[in-house]
Amino acid sequence: MPFTSGRVTFCRFHVSGDSPPAVDETFLELLHEHRFRETEIGAPDEVEAGFVTAEHLFDTQFSFEKVAYGRYALFSLRIDTHKVPAEVKKAYQKMNEAAAASDSPTGFASKAEKREARELAGRQVSEDLAAGRFRKSRSVQVVWDLPGGTVYSANASNAVTEQLVRLMRQSFSVQLEPLSSGTLAGLLLSEQGRSRDYEDIAPSAFTPPPAETTRHDDDEEGGMPRPKGTPICPWVTKSIDLKDFLGNEFLTWLWWQQEAKEGVVETEQGELFITITKTLDMDCAWEVGGKQTLRCDKPTSLPEADDALRTGKWPRKVGLLLSDGEHHWELTLQGDALHASAAQLPDITDAQTDREVVEQRLALTGALSRSVNALYAAFLRQRTATGWAGKRETISAWIRQRRAKPQPTATADTAPTAAAATH
Repeated sequence: MPFTSGRVTFCRFHVSGDSPPAVDETFLELLHEHRFRETEIGAPDEVEAGFVTAEHLFDTQFSFEKVAYGRYALFSLRIDTHKVPAEVKKAYQKMNEAAAASDSPTGFASKAEKREARELAGRQVSEDLAAGRFRKSRSVQVVWDLPGGTVYSANASNAVTEQLVRLMRQSFSVQLEPLSSGTLAGLLLSEQGRSRDYEDIAPSAFTPPPAETTRHDDDEEGGMPRPKGTPICPWVTKSIDLKDFLGNEFLTWLWWQQEAKEGVVETEQGELFITITKTLDMDCAWEVGGKQTLRCDKPTSLPEADDALRTGKWPRKVGLLLSDGEHHWELTLQGDALHASAAQLPDITDAQTDREVVEQRLALTGALSRSVNALYAAFLRQRTATGWAGKRETISAWIRQRRAKPQPTATADTAPTAAAATH
């Protein structure tokens, strides 16, 4: 979802290298130099990518008015793909073979004629690609917080990330590192000179292993023996960083904060207020209990949520109401990747122009990002403190003592749904 209207979805990247301090003429020139350009002669590459403005897909006229929004730069990444469907290639070859067979005395195409039909089909495919018959175009808005050293992308897919990282490196000579919960923890602890503490972090066992678990205590994590009784967190094998389980512990900690601290979290930027709402996706940290999806206004109050916690399931994704006392956001937060999706920004009532609306939306998106980081940093301070064992036991006791709460009254809009799948 774009940053300029509606709900906002984004993933984030940490920027390293000699970043420009602000949008200037050189910045605009680099965008223009690496603008999107179609291949003019012959068949294009399967993927073409370049920068366009956030105005629309075809606009490559970069200006301060379109790009510069205070501390933020706003532009888009356009990606065009050219791929002829296999069925089309097959059809071309079959038609060429049929034409050859109709001219043959035997009524069949010879091996040489089939080979020629295949080559002709290849030329037809190349002509289609050169003519743009199978071109698929899309643009993804990008926001660069220049002093904050953070890039926001409105799309988190691998295909978009690959092209964005490549183009930013080629155009601005900077490196982008995806900001997952693991990489963010590494950056925060590295700034404090505590990189060794980061390396030593292992998943917390909030509950005993389920009886049916088959994991052995000599299993390895990152080449090192896994501590006895440590959850597996199987999803991190496909994550950006092997420490991304911290994001799932973070969501568990937020859940505990909601009930033990009435949703008030003390952070370095002041008190933040949180409520888990509407969405609660959970997965078994021990790889035996499967997944669970809950949807209602108060999913953490459902009996299924209590059962999931007690049997070793961890939150993977939650709906979150977040407030700093002045602004209020509603979003869905994925714990391991720290991706925000469908974030409802606070209402803007005092903007006089469309540009002012965009400017305020970018500022509110940045404020949301910093608030999430502040929450995560507050968790991380406790998680890496010497007293974490005691805090973990407090959370474990909270899980053990939970009692199933009355199920919310279902309505057409808030009827709870639960779906589970065991792997």
